[in-house]
Amino acid sequence: MNLLGAGFQRLEATLIAREKMQGVLSSNIANAETPNFQADQRSFADFLADQQATARTGNVTTTNRMHFSDIDTDSHLSMSLFDRKVSHKMDGNSVDIQQEMARMSENQLMHELSMRLVKGKLGGLMNAIKEGR
Repeated sequence: MNLLGAGFQRLEATLIAREKMQGVLSSNIANAETPNFQADQRSFADFLADQQATARTGNVTTTNRMHFSDIDTDSHLSMSLFDRKVSHKMDGNSVDIQQEMARMSENQLMHELSMRLVKGKLGGLMNAIKEGR
Protein backbone atom coordinates (compact mmCIF):
# COMPACT_ATOMS: atom_id res chain seq x y z
CA MET A 1 0.00 0.00 0.00
CA ASN A 2 1.40 3.36 -1.02
CA LEU A 3 0.28 6.00 1.49
CA LEU A 4 1.76 8.89 -0.43
CA GLY A 5 0.29 8.01 -3.82
CA ALA A 6 1.28 8.71 -7.40
CA GLY A 7 1.20 12.48 -6.85
CA PHE A 8 4.06 12.23 -4.40
CA GLN A 9 6.03 10.08 -6.84
CA ARG A 10 5.56 12.73 -9.52
CA LEU A 11 6.80 15.39 -7.10
CA GLU A 12 9.81 13.22 -6.31
CA ALA A 13 10.58 12.85 -10.03
CA THR A 14 10.20 16.62 -10.43
CA LEU A 15 12.67 17.34 -7.63
CA ILE A 16 15.23 14.90 -9.03
CA ALA A 17 14.86 16.43 -12.51
CA ARG A 18 15.27 19.95 -11.05
CA GLU A 19 18.45 18.82 -9.27
CA LYS A 20 19.89 17.42 -12.50
CA MET A 21 18.93 20.60 -14.33
CA GLN A 22 20.75 22.65 -11.70
CA GLY A 23 23.88 20.58 -12.31
CA VAL A 24 23.74 21.24 -16.05
CA LEU A 25 23.25 24.96 -15.56
CA SER A 26 26.06 25.12 -13.00
CA SER A 27 28.38 23.32 -15.40
CA ASN A 28 27.50 25.71 -18.22
CA ILE A 29 28.14 28.75 -16.02
CA ALA A 30 31.38 27.32 -14.64
CA ASN A 31 32.64 26.78 -18.18
CA ALA A 32 31.61 30.18 -19.54
CA GLU A 33 35.26 31.10 -20.11
CA THR A 34 36.45 27.68 -21.30
CA PRO A 35 37.55 27.80 -24.93
CA ASN A 36 35.50 25.61 -27.30
CA PHE A 37 33.02 24.61 -24.57
CA GLN A 38 29.58 23.80 -25.99
CA ALA A 39 26.71 24.65 -23.64
CA ASP A 40 24.48 21.74 -22.65
CA GLN A 41 20.97 22.84 -23.62
CA ARG A 42 18.91 19.99 -22.20
CA SER A 43 15.70 21.19 -20.62
CA PHE A 44 13.86 20.27 -17.45
CA ALA A 45 11.37 18.37 -19.62
CA ASP A 46 14.18 16.14 -20.90
CA PHE A 47 15.26 15.25 -17.37
CA LEU A 48 11.67 14.74 -16.19
CA ALA A 49 10.91 12.43 -19.11
CA ASP A 50 14.03 10.39 -18.32
CA GLN A 51 13.06 10.24 -14.64
CA GLN A 52 9.52 9.12 -15.43
CA ALA A 53 10.76 6.50 -17.89
CA THR A 54 13.09 5.16 -15.21
CA ALA A 55 10.21 5.04 -12.73
CA ARG A 56 8.08 3.06 -15.20
CA THR A 57 10.75 0.54 -16.15
CA GLY A 58 12.77 0.26 -12.96
CA ASN A 59 16.32 1.42 -12.41
CA VAL A 60 17.35 1.55 -16.05
CA THR A 61 20.33 3.77 -16.69
CA THR A 62 22.60 4.31 -19.62
CA THR A 63 26.31 4.88 -19.44
CA ASN A 64 26.52 6.91 -22.63
CA ARG A 65 24.21 9.60 -24.00
CA MET A 66 24.11 7.70 -27.30
CA HIS A 67 22.48 4.63 -25.71
CA PHE A 68 18.76 4.18 -26.29
CA SER A 69 16.21 3.51 -23.61
CA ASP A 70 13.48 0.98 -24.29
CA ILE A 71 10.79 3.67 -24.10
CA ASP A 72 10.13 6.54 -26.49
CA THR A 73 13.29 6.19 -28.52
CA ASP A 74 12.01 8.56 -31.21
CA SER A 75 12.22 11.56 -28.89
CA HIS A 76 15.75 10.62 -27.87
CA LEU A 77 16.85 10.41 -31.49
CA SER A 78 15.95 14.04 -32.07
CA MET A 79 17.34 15.34 -28.76
CA SER A 80 20.39 17.50 -29.09
CA LEU A 81 22.54 18.00 -26.02
CA PHE A 82 24.35 21.01 -27.33
CA ASP A 83 22.97 24.20 -28.76
CA ARG A 84 24.43 24.65 -32.20
CA LYS A 85 22.31 27.72 -33.03
CA VAL A 86 24.08 30.09 -30.67
CA SER A 87 26.63 32.33 -32.28
CA HIS A 88 29.96 31.37 -30.82
CA LYS A 89 32.40 33.74 -29.25
CA MET A 90 35.77 34.04 -30.86
CA ASP A 91 37.11 31.34 -28.52
CA GLY A 92 34.45 28.85 -29.68
CA ASN A 93 32.49 28.93 -26.41
CA SER A 94 28.68 28.87 -26.80
CA VAL A 95 27.65 29.79 -23.23
CA ASP A 96 25.46 32.88 -22.90
CA ILE A 97 26.05 33.70 -19.23
CA GLN A 98 22.95 35.91 -18.92
CA GLN A 99 20.69 33.25 -20.42
CA GLU A 100 22.18 30.57 -18.17
CA MET A 101 21.75 32.73 -15.06
CA ALA A 102 18.11 33.37 -15.99
CA ARG A 103 17.52 29.64 -16.55
CA MET A 104 19.18 28.91 -13.18
CA SER A 105 16.95 31.45 -11.39
CA GLU A 106 13.84 29.95 -12.96
CA ASN A 107 14.96 26.44 -12.02
CA GLN A 108 15.60 27.52 -8.41
CA LEU A 109 12.14 29.09 -8.12
CA MET A 110 10.47 26.01 -9.54
CA HIS A 111 12.47 23.78 -7.17
CA GLU A 112 11.27 25.86 -4.22
CA LEU A 113 7.68 25.57 -5.44
CA SER A 114 8.03 21.79 -5.73
CA MET A 115 9.45 21.61 -2.21
CA ARG A 116 6.47 23.58 -0.89
CA LEU A 117 4.13 21.13 -2.57
CA VAL A 118 5.99 18.20 -0.98
CA LYS A 119 5.83 19.88 2.43
CA GLY A 120 2.10 20.49 1.96
CA LYS A 121 1.48 16.86 1.08
CA LEU A 122 3.50 15.65 4.05
CA GLY A 123 1.75 18.19 6.30
CA GLY A 124 -1.63 16.85 5.20
CA LEU A 125 -0.52 13.30 5.96
CA MET A 126 0.79 14.42 9.35
CA ASN A 127 -2.59 16.03 10.15
CA ALA A 128 -4.39 12.83 9.20
CA ILE A 129 -2.11 10.83 11.50
CA LYS A 130 -2.63 13.25 14.39
CA GLU A 131 -6.42 13.25 13.98
CA GLY A 132 -6.53 9.47 13.69
CA ARG A 133 -5.32 8.86 17.23
